[in-house]
This record gives sequence, C-alpha cells and structure tokens, in this order.
Amino acid sequence: MKVIDDYLDEYLDRNMEFLIEEWDLASTRNISSLSRRIRELEGGVDPVKDFCDQASRRLGELEARLKKLKEGSP
Repeated sequence: MKVIDDYLDEYLDRNMEFLIEEWDLASTRNISSLSRRIRELEGGVDPVKDFCDQASRRLGELEARLKKLKEGSP
C-alpha cells in the first residue's frame, strides 16, 4: 500500500494546481480573501441604494412634469 500512497501523493503534488482549476475548487488563497471581498461588495451596496433612491425621486419629478405638459397641451 505504501507504493500506491506514494504514487498518489506525487501525482497530487504535481497536478494539484490543475485539479483545483479544472474542478473549480476553492483554494486557501480564495478563502482567505473571501471576507475582504465580501466587505468590499457590501460597501458598494449603500451607494447603489442611494443612486436608486435619487433616480426614483428624479423619475417621479419628470413624470409629474410630463403629466402637467400633457394636460396643458391641446
């Protein structure tokens, strides 16, 4: 069994990077940066919410102006 174990160990050592990529496995590097990446994404949520709120208000104002223009035209 030692020969098979050694062979498998060598195979995995030689091909680990390829196996991780091929099977789309998470590596320690991916996992260690996960918390940072999540914080960065969460930090981008508030500005997007603010933009959506402002755009919605502006759209409401534009729709109200359009309605007034339509009501005033013959």
